[in-house]
Amino acid sequence: MDKGQIWISAILYILVITVVMVVVLNAGVPILRELQDKSVFTRSKNTFIQLNQHISEISEEGVGSQRVVPVEVEKGFLELKDGSLKWDMRTDARILESGQQVELGNLYISSNADVSAQRRGDNYTLENTYIRAVFNSCEDRETCTLNQSSMLVDFVFKDPNTGGEDAADDDFTFDFGTPVWSASGFSVLEDEGSSLGAASVVYYVNTTDESYYTVVEFTLKSNRDFLEVKIR
Repeated sequence: MDKGQIWISAILYILVITVVMVVVLNAGVPILRELQDKSVFTRSKNTFIQLNQHISEISEEGVGSQRVVPVEVEKGFLELKDGSLKWDMRTDARILESGQQVELGNLYISSNADVSAQRRGDNYTLENTYIRAVFNSCEDRETCTLNQSSMLVDFVFKDPNTGGEDAADDDFTFDFGTPVWSASGFSVLEDEGSSLGAASVVYYVNTTDESYYTVVEFTLKSNRDFLEVKIR
């Protein structure tokens, strides 16, 4: 074998080794990024837990108490809004299931959380990327009267690509074995706020006597184009 063939073989070996290294790196980089994001998430979670502990201590100590608490954000966005500190990080790492929400005292951790639940005038509004549902608010147990069509008052489908909206034509109605009913009761909006994994509007309907309520629960979850309704 002459020198030219030796050099060609050496170059081929180098090319093959280089290709193998590139393949390994391309496969390993996403894994490394996910591990890094999981570490960032864990450190940030611990930071917020400690921050919440400092806030609790200050509230117990009274007027004039203060702390200097360093908050380091390695990745994502930190926002102070409506009395809450919100940290938002986008990642491909599977830290939580989509729409899952974990509560750690005053700390809420959510994945793909796009649900908002608000009081607007005499109504509750549940909204996510795909739908907006408006419910009648009736919280006064002494004066509230509920019937089949007084709960869900508006339902709108939203197109996230075009921004267009399409209102549902038919009314939501149901019964408990009788074609028409009207009864006393009251409503509750659960988990009010934004960036929620899910939110619910619950109606307690007194269809028989004051000691027994039929519960009608409407739940909107993240990234869903439908409402869940439970009657118990």
